[in-house]
Amino acid sequence: MDFKQLLTQAQNDLKQVSCEAELESWRIKYLGRKSGLASFFKTLKDLPDELKKGQGQQANEARQQLQEWYQKASQQFSTSTAISILDYTRPGKKITQGHLHPLTLSLRKIIKSFEKLGFLVVEGPEIETEYYHFDALRIFPDHPARDMWNTFWLDSKNKTPSARKTKKDEEKLLLRAHTSPVQIRYMEQHTPPLRIISPGRCFRYEATDATHNFQFYQVEGLMVDEHITLAGFKSLITMALKSILGDNILLRFRPSYFPFVTPGIEVDVKIAGKWIELLGAGMVHPDLFKVVGYENNKWQGFAFGLGVERFAMLNFKIDDIRLFYSSDVRFLEQF
Repeated sequence: MDFKQLLTQAQNDLKQVSCEAELESWRIKYLGRKSGLASFFKTLKDLPDELKKGQGQQANEARQQLQEWYQKASQQFSTSTAISILDYTRPGKKITQGHLHPLTLSLRKIIKSFEKLGFLVVEGPEIETEYYHFDALRIFPDHPARDMWNTFWLDSKNKTPSARKTKKDEEKLLLRAHTSPVQIRYMEQHTPPLRIISPGRCFRYEATDATHNFQFYQVEGLMVDEHITLAGFKSLITMALKSILGDNILLRFRPSYFPFVTPGIEVDVKIAGKWIELLGAGMVHPDLFKVVGYENNKWQGFAFGLGVERFAMLNFKIDDIRLFYSSDVRFLEQF
């Protein structure tokens, strides 16, 4: 059998193939069970031994070449067919667009409202020392917040040498339960007048339910200047809250107690006939000014702290704080 002639004829026929059906006919003709090559393999055993080896090798090489041509042609037809069935007039698939988390949206709205009033955004560490978190804020050793059941204490201690000569170089560390320590840290490094807000994540060792979680976001505010009054705070915080929640809100100011302010107050908003606590605040206690080296007779200030989750729940009408941390796509897709 002339294998060279067979390959030449097969190659010429393959050049005339223009569709998959014709390619299949070509395959049957040259590689099928009834092809000339297949018939040769059936008679190979009858050839003399001196011809069997050489003819068998040539037949295998020819079959391998035919198979390679067929596979290459088959791939070309598959690609061209896939391209030809594309409908370029068909609308494309909608690309899913990401968006910000509702807590991020609420936090940015709060920050923007206070930035319009001249407040500077500053941040502090989430791992705090006992001094900044308690001592400097007049939260004395017998205060309930010192109890291990309310605070996440860390096993390690602060090894960094303290800048305060009256404190030991090693201090107990904890996960902060509020962002108020940033006030002390900032006042130690800056002189009045000043107005700052400090947003950040806080942690408290408490049971989780629809309105409480072991982690949450808080925004702490501080303003220090001459002739600062509680009336001035009331005016400023009213403008800020109306910017965040809307102009038609009804606010209520009532007395309260916090160790680091005097007097202390709480601000409530009326929603659906119910008063809901928004934030705690008050005039900065004179002892805090002594801690940072300010003149008590010259400077006054007010401080406040608000929970971001509470504002997000009011803005988006969410009744369970745990949804913010559930990573439930069905919930997050609504924003």
